[in-house]
Amino acid sequence: MSDTLLFPSPVVGSIGIASRSRTAAQRVRISGKFFRMGEEKWYLKGLTYGPFAPNKDGLFLPERAQVRRDFAHISDLGANAIRVYHVPPMWLLDEAMAHDIRVLIDIPWEKHRCFFEDYSSTQAARQTVAKAASDVGNHPGVFAISVVNEFPNDVVRFYGSAKMEKFVDELLDSVKQNAPECLATFANYPTTEFLSPQRRDFLSFNVYLNEPEKLGAYLDRLQLMAGNTPLILGEYGQDSMRHGEQEQARALTTHLQQVFHHGLAGSFVFSYTDDWYTGGHQIEDWAFGITTRARKEKIAAGKLRKAWADVPRLVSADSPKVSVVVCSYNGAATLEECLASLGKMNYPDYEVILVDDGSKDNTPEIAAKFPWVKNIRQANRGLSVARNVGAQASNGSIVAYTDSDCVVDEDWLFYLVEAMRDQKVDAIGGPNIPPYTDSWTARCVAASPGGPSHVMMDDHRAEHVPGCNMAWDRAKLLALGGFDPRFRVAGDDVDVCWRWMDAGHTIGFAAGAMVWHKRRNTIRAYIKQQKGYGKSEAMLTFKHPKRFNRLNCSLWKGVIYGEGAVGLPTTQPTIYHGTHGSGLFQTIYRSTQYSAWAYAMIVEWYAAAAALAVLSLLYWPLAIVAAVMLSLSAVSIVRATLAAPLPQNAPWWCRLVTGYLYAAQPVVRGWTRWKTRIQQEKLPELLKSMPADERLIKDISLSERDMYWESQDARGREDLLKMMQTECSEAGWTGDFDNGWKTWDLALTGDRWHTLTVRTVSEELGGGRRFTRARTRIRLSGLARGTVGFTGLFVVASIAALNVWPFALGAAGLAGLFVRVAISREKCFATAARFLMVAGRLAGLTPVAVRGTAKSEIPAMMPERTEKKSTTQAA
Repeated sequence: MSDTLLFPSPVVGSIGIASRSRTAAQRVRISGKFFRMGEEKWYLKGLTYGPFAPNKDGLFLPERAQVRRDFAHISDLGANAIRVYHVPPMWLLDEAMAHDIRVLIDIPWEKHRCFFEDYSSTQAARQTVAKAASDVGNHPGVFAISVVNEFPNDVVRFYGSAKMEKFVDELLDSVKQNAPECLATFANYPTTEFLSPQRRDFLSFNVYLNEPEKLGAYLDRLQLMAGNTPLILGEYGQDSMRHGEQEQARALTTHLQQVFHHGLAGSFVFSYTDDWYTGGHQIEDWAFGITTRARKEKIAAGKLRKAWADVPRLVSADSPKVSVVVCSYNGAATLEECLASLGKMNYPDYEVILVDDGSKDNTPEIAAKFPWVKNIRQANRGLSVARNVGAQASNGSIVAYTDSDCVVDEDWLFYLVEAMRDQKVDAIGGPNIPPYTDSWTARCVAASPGGPSHVMMDDHRAEHVPGCNMAWDRAKLLALGGFDPRFRVAGDDVDVCWRWMDAGHTIGFAAGAMVWHKRRNTIRAYIKQQKGYGKSEAMLTFKHPKRFNRLNCSLWKGVIYGEGAVGLPTTQPTIYHGTHGSGLFQTIYRSTQYSAWAYAMIVEWYAAAAALAVLSLLYWPLAIVAAVMLSLSAVSIVRATLAAPLPQNAPWWCRLVTGYLYAAQPVVRGWTRWKTRIQQEKLPELLKSMPADERLIKDISLSERDMYWESQDARGREDLLKMMQTECSEAGWTGDFDNGWKTWDLALTGDRWHTLTVRTVSEELGGGRRFTRARTRIRLSGLARGTVGFTGLFVVASIAALNVWPFALGAAGLAGLFVRVAISREKCFATAARFLMVAGRLAGLTPVAVRGTAKSEIPAMMPERTEKKSTTQAA
């Protein structure tokens, strides 16, 4: 117990409830996925207010005295915000501030018309938004301005989403120009879910779903759309006239539970009172208010008062103990801030374990400032080993990981644990967000490709969660073998996620479980990071070959979200609108396929252009092709750079820096990936002293060879493949052993020049007799095809140019390649044959000779076992 501090549950009920001592000048601001006022988290607890029948001044409000009484009541209920649908007078904002209430203002204009057909309508919209922002947007009582409340679906489809999004972004910019500190958004709803302007400060959706499960599932979907910004529900309500007050109260309290448990920043309940005036007349045939027209409380009002008082009392009484593991190597620059944030979490039972992986800076001195942290110092053994050491030393049933360059949100653990329970998963992750206070270089890095990201299979299931924000069931993680020690710097999180899924487990995602993750603050550090990622990707291709294409690019089944999706030119999503656009909840199918522009930025594209440039020395028209290719690359980089999500107040040079990073990142990462892969593509050393018995090998063609076995006890291909896989694992021979999408059974990496596949079949001969065939097929690797192709083109270009010396050089090179490839081919075939021989013997199969008259005897010599596995397990 001396090494561990179990943090008591703080009085979290006071967090987010407005303090009466706040100054009037404090405004609500964005803080990642949430809002803050000052240093405190500010959970939005709102009611819609009006519109009402015009008062004596022609305003769609009650008289000022009634407004004052309403605000006092709203504050007493525990609400801290209202939403109004007209631009209010300054006195209303003053009254709101006096009661510690903030106001969301919807600006009315003719959004329900085809306004683009009338220039005066679009101008009026611009002027109305600009005037409202100028008149009231700088008042501290304004929470935010919404420039639109629900475009009609047919209007959006008529003009197209791109044109509508551009116009909304223009209106959002207008708010910022006239009221720089005012938050700006637009209110969307499910029917136009596909409409997604980029310059909103937070996502606001009006959603009316009564079933808790469906509402929760839809909130998870909206969280992915919100990305790294807050999500609020702009409207939700229940008609007590048709459903009764009891059902209204149940629906609203259930709604609040779903809102805060799914990581939203808050919501507006529709509405404060049944007194509602719209379309030029008083509404009499429904009652969505939590009070009557006379302001008498309904049952729902009391329920909301209690629910809001509990917000954000999020921690359950039976919350399991969590061990938070921080692994650090020379991370002193950010470690203190990380550990300090871990000491402020709103969670009742957790410990913090710091694994210092041989740091050479002042990490030990910083760790000494936090005596409640269990500090483990070891020699430098790599990130994966450090993560495993932390898990083994932990006492919690859940082990959560973050990095030393991260600062966690105070409710981070709650959202991770609660989502694990709700989603019934044993592994989960959350978003990592670059801090707003980072240097401009770091913000350029955040706006560039290659950042840590989560990959989602659907709205709930993840294919990958970054190592800086993830949690696991400790027992199951250790049973899986933990993290692979071969991944010393990066790639460990990708590997463990894929192995977790291959073992039949599911990974969830908690959108509210956010951490602030500092990005690299120099260009050199960013380039070094991308080299590390490229190396780890090469290692992953050996271990998970089925998850990579022929260019060694990862084949994600899911969709990349978060900062990691920045700079990825993918194809546009497909949207199912329903017949004639009639779908109330329209479905968006996002693609993982890269657009054509993406391929003009990869290292293979530049290699092809360079090859053509060399060949153009012999045949000049090829220079034109190379120039066109490089021009397309330049256009692709410019397009991506202009679309990079830099802050609007970024200095001019940030675009230039970001452009350089867009150009350099795919080249650096791709080159490192190829270099590492080529360096590691070697046949296993095992069995070199064991000759391959030629009597067991039958040549089928230049690319195929067979081996045969028989058995009397029903043994066959299943036993052979199992032992083949075991032998490959013992020898460290990587490959694809479980790809159910292919016609072969095993795929082996071979050497730099070849890859191998093995197909097997067993013939049933009756009475337990089986005859088993294994066919090994060899094919040229990508490096071999590229090298042979370039050399062949060099020879052809030499002939076209009638140049003897280049022709002689190319012909000699081509001949040398053929010899090298032929030698490689025999070595690959021989190695595969040796493994098949050993696997057949261990599987209890009798080999059948294809040369000579007698059955061959398997050589008695067996391969020596290495200590590789035991070393891995010990680590």
